[in-house]
Amino acid sequence: MTSRERMETVLRGGRPDRIPFVPSIYEHGAALIGASPSEASRDPDLMARAAIESYRCYGHDLVTVGIDIYNIEAEAFGCPVRRFTDSSIPAVEDHPLGATVRLDPSGLALPREGGANRLGLIVDACRTVMREVGRETMVYACMGGPFSQAVELRGFERLVADLLETPDAVRGLLEKTTALSIAHALRLSESGVGVNIYESWATLPLISPAIFRDFVVPYEKRIVQAVRGRFSTPGPALIMGGDTSALIDLFIEAGSSLVVADYMTDFAFMRTRLAAAGSSMVIRGCLDPKRIERGDWAGLAGPIRALARKARGLDAYVWGSGCVPLSTPRENLLRFKQMCLSADPDAEDPGL
Repeated sequence: MTSRERMETVLRGGRPDRIPFVPSIYEHGAALIGASPSEASRDPDLMARAAIESYRCYGHDLVTVGIDIYNIEAEAFGCPVRRFTDSSIPAVEDHPLGATVRLDPSGLALPREGGANRLGLIVDACRTVMREVGRETMVYACMGGPFSQAVELRGFERLVADLLETPDAVRGLLEKTTALSIAHALRLSESGVGVNIYESWATLPLISPAIFRDFVVPYEKRIVQAVRGRFSTPGPALIMGGDTSALIDLFIEAGSSLVVADYMTDFAFMRTRLAAAGSSMVIRGCLDPKRIERGDWAGLAGPIRALARKARGLDAYVWGSGCVPLSTPRENLLRFKQMCLSADPDAEDPGL
């Protein structure tokens, strides 16, 4: 099977020739082509080259396009982004809606592709990657989700207070971030790529399950339905860390095609709930990227073994990691890949 065929098989609930390998590679790709994250984040050709070179180096089964993945939509709405000449990742440095005591999103204009923002840049980079490697491997674009965009615009502490004091104002803000998310997701989907929607600000215990249910799921669901209603590209995936097993019913309701789970996650509960819902949602086992960076093979062996045991007999499963640090040696990520693909759930120290 090619990488694309392997992921297509998994996403439709079939059994591939082997478990796919899907690490999260963003700024590390920039390092592979000798560019800084800030340089690659502003140049569609460099961003595309970073994703393509990563695939050529590691042969992973799903390529993600992006560098500073939480900044694009927030920047388009007016968040200033600081860039660097070194290896630091570009970062939002101010919250445009954070200066007032009461949240008022009424004056927030809905940005469109073009002008000073980078929405079109991401689309262009994705098209290039699709032309180069799209026949071989699945390609996904990255975007910040509506809730995480709202956090960047307002500031986390202020937005949490708003959820209690002025929830209607928060909903008004989420209507705007969702409108941008839908428009951007549709533009990306037109190029044939899948869409990863990142909502790390919605991770437990940063917010409660009730907030996730009321202020995250309804808006994610609209994005998923908009894309699936028009395109046959892979369904959007809602990406976040934390205890995702506690939210699995809400992931199902949102329609996510994939859920991230680390080795501590309750797979048994997730599998029961997914089976009851008739869902083919993929579980991506997620390992600590800092251990990969420093080559902590003994520290990785136990979690890999634990995930292999939990995923035994599960077709809708892929190996993965958190965001691979920029300075990770190539040989370390290649060794990690081999450890995952050769993992025996009954072995004491797989891959060592």
